Amino acid sequence: MKIAIYQIAIERDENRLAFQSLNHIISVSNGRVPVELYDCVFAGEVSAQTLEDIFYVFNMEHPSAYKGRSLSVSDVVEIFLASGGSEFYYCEPIGFKRIRFEKE
Repeated sequence: MKIAIYQIAIERDENRLAFQSLNHIISVSNGRVPVELYDCVFAGEVSAQTLEDIFYVFNMEHPSAYKGRSLSVSDVVEIFLASGGSEFYYCEPIGFKRIRFEKE
């Protein structure tokens, strides 16, 4: 599965949004996920079939090219589709929620 992972850059996180739920972030960020706070920390192929598999890989078996912290709440996973598009998922305290994420 081809994916990308985005994490909030702590040094730009003046409102301490890292590790917060989606509801909290959108309530203090004008109803959106503030893409400008995020950096891409991984892009590539992983041996995973589900978001839960991705969570496991990026917590227990980090790929050698991975430069981020363990996958956690407030991180965004982009899944590249065979059709050429992609979908974005926000890591919640329990599970993932599909979101709009207009990366730059």
